[in-house]
Amino acid sequence: MDMEAGKTLTNEEVIRELLELLKKNAMKEQANDVFEICSYVDGLEKKIDSMTEELTNMQNQIKEMQEDTLVNNAKKALSEAQERLNTRREQIKSQVLEVKAQVKSTAKSVVDEGKAKGRTALYRVSEFLGIKKRLLDIRENVRGAIKTTDKDIAKTALLAKEFREAGQTAANAFRTFADKPEVDYSQKEQKHPITKAVLAPMKAVKKMLVSMELHLDASIDKLDNLAMNVQLDKEKHMENEKKQEQTEPERAEAERVEAEVVYSPMVAEPQEYQYNADAFEARGVDEVKQEAAHKEVSKVREDKAR
Repeated sequence: MDMEAGKTLTNEEVIRELLELLKKNAMKEQANDVFEICSYVDGLEKKIDSMTEELTNMQNQIKEMQEDTLVNNAKKALSEAQERLNTRREQIKSQVLEVKAQVKSTAKSVVDEGKAKGRTALYRVSEFLGIKKRLLDIRENVRGAIKTTDKDIAKTALLAKEFREAGQTAANAFRTFADKPEVDYSQKEQKHPITKAVLAPMKAVKKMLVSMELHLDASIDKLDNLAMNVQLDKEKHMENEKKQEQTEPERAEAERVEAEVVYSPMVAEPQEYQYNADAFEARGVDEVKQEAAHKEVSKVREDKAR
C-alpha cells in the first residue's frame, strides 16, 4: 500500500483499545459508530491507492504511443489531463492522511482520560466530530475532481473518435489509390489506441472518485450519528443519577410517612356508652326535655298572637 505506514485505522492499537473501552462501559452504539467511521477512512485510502495504479498505467501508455506529429500534439494534451488528475489525487491523499492522524490523536486522548476518570470521560468520543470539516473539504475536492474528469473524458473520447475517423479516411484513400473498394467502418467496432491508453483508465478513476464521494457522505452522516448517540446516552445517564441521588435515610423517611398515611387507625373522640335500663331511662329524660321545650315555644307564640 502507498498510504502512510500501510496500516488501516481499524487495525491501529489505539482504535482497538478505544472500541474495547466503549463496549466495556455499555456504549456499544458509540463503539459501532467509531468503527464504521474508521472503516470509511480506510476505504478512502484503498480508493486512492487504486487511483495511483490507474494513473501510473495511463502515464506509461501515453509514453508508449507511437511517435508522429499528430500523435505528439495529442500526447501533450493527454499528459496534461493525467497530471491534473494526479495533482487532485495527491491533494486528496494529503487530506485523508490528516484525517487519519486526527482520528488517532483523538482516540488516544479519549482512551487515556477514560482509563483515568472512567465512563464519563468517554463522552469525549464525540470529539471525533472535529474531523467533519476535513471530510467536508475532501468531499468538495473529490466533487471538483469528478467534474474535471468528466470534461477530460469527453475531450478524450472526441479526440479518439477523430483519430479513428482520420485513420479510416486515410485507409480508404489508400484503397482507392490501389483500386480497391472502400470499407464501411461504421459497421465495424474499432477502437483507437487512445481509448485503451487514456480513456479506459480515466473512466476507472472517475468511478473511484464517485465511490469516494459516497464513502465521504456516509462517514459524515456517521459522525453526526455518533454525536447524537453520545448526547442521548449522556442524558439517560444523568437521569439515572438523579434517581439514585436520594439517600437511604430519605428513602426510609419517605417509606415511614407513606406507612402512616396508609395504615394509621382512625381515632374517635372520647364517648361514654350506656346500655340496657340506664340507656332507656336516659333516652326517656331526653324526650321529656324536648317535649317541654316544644310546649314553651308554643306558649310564647300564643301570647304574641293575643
